[in-house]
Amino acid sequence: MSNSNFIFEGNIGQNPELRWQPGNDKSNGQSRPLLKFTAKYDRLVKTNNPDKAYEDKGGFWVNIDYWRNDAEELVKLLQTGMRVRVEGQLRIDTWPDKNNPSQTQSGMALTASSISILPSRIESVSMKPRQSAPPTGQSSPVNHQSSSPSNAQYGGDDFVNEYSDDEWGQS
Repeated sequence: MSNSNFIFEGNIGQNPELRWQPGNDKSNGQSRPLLKFTAKYDRLVKTNNPDKAYEDKGGFWVNIDYWRNDAEELVKLLQTGMRVRVEGQLRIDTWPDKNNPSQTQSGMALTASSISILPSRIESVSMKPRQSAPPTGQSSPVNHQSSSPSNAQYGGDDFVNEYSDDEWGQS
């Protein structure tokens, strides 16, 4: 069986949950974060109705597991209803039925390698300040736009004026 990536866009069904898994041989004994949530892979079809441009014609729920170290940061950002793009290995999971333990249920699950937040319904984005300046001799991106109130959304005056032209060999 080949391990091919499955990529989809969908809406988060419930607030993600962060669990810490005990260390093992793969993690050199270190506990690892596991981010779990569900997302609805929707199948939107264009309609002829001007009041409703698209209609959901099916789709399915996918249980997402994300094992990367940035799971701690993602759990702070991801919310119910948020649109995400998820990439990873698709599989079928089975579990005992809650109402009838002698029966099993199954569903789509994905071990995610990448999760991206899509901009629909996002009202604003803010970034935390830099933790420290890069070591001397290493290059860093510089924005040569003039300082103006609009620069605040792209890093502010401290970002624009972080390096003088002399440091970059320009006069």
